[in-house]
Amino acid sequence: MSDLTIYVLVAIFASALVTFIYIRENKKEEKDSENDIIYSFLITNFLILEYYSDIYQNIGLIIIISMFVYFVIWAIYKLYTDSLRGKKLLENKNEPKWRILFISISFILIASLSFLELKDGDTIFGYNKSAFQKILIISIFFLTYIKIILDMRILKSILFKRDIWKRAFIISEIILILIFALGSAYNIKNASRFDFYVERENHQEIPGEELWNH
Repeated sequence: MSDLTIYVLVAIFASALVTFIYIRENKKEEKDSENDIIYSFLITNFLILEYYSDIYQNIGLIIIISMFVYFVIWAIYKLYTDSLRGKKLLENKNEPKWRILFISISFILIASLSFLELKDGDTIFGYNKSAFQKILIISIFFLTYIKIILDMRILKSILFKRDIWKRAFIISEIILILIFALGSAYNIKNASRFDFYVERENHQEIPGEELWNH
């Protein structure tokens, strides 16, 4: 099975799963809690970055660093809200809103750094130039669809009021989608800037350890 086929199947399966969960949740009388929705929003953004790291195979470090930063921020926030003064913060009705907006804006920065980290001459392992371009085309539609479904969930459950929080979230999510779409489009058009290992005349199989180090 080719890498292109695998990515197509992953995109179809993930899209179908997200759609099923969204439809099923709308039919249920009991909705997930705000914390569960925010947590799934955070994890899904990480999974999208992981999806792109599998394509480019060299932005894993940014994902690891960003996860560490989020863990530190979460720990500090948890300790603060457990204190007597911090408990008042949880009583603020806008608390879930600024958490969502923080996640969205921070992923704009992470996505920007991920694409800026890519340099001319970087080696792409596992597939050739043609497959690389097709996978990126798939990723544009896949990412856009997934983000729209997840954003609808946020807008319907938490940011349902027409206020500055809702407008800021929509704008930030549009910017995030544009970063991935335009970044992918640029690399599709300029795929020759990368070194495709499988297109070398005498390429050999690379051990898993060496591939991870790249």
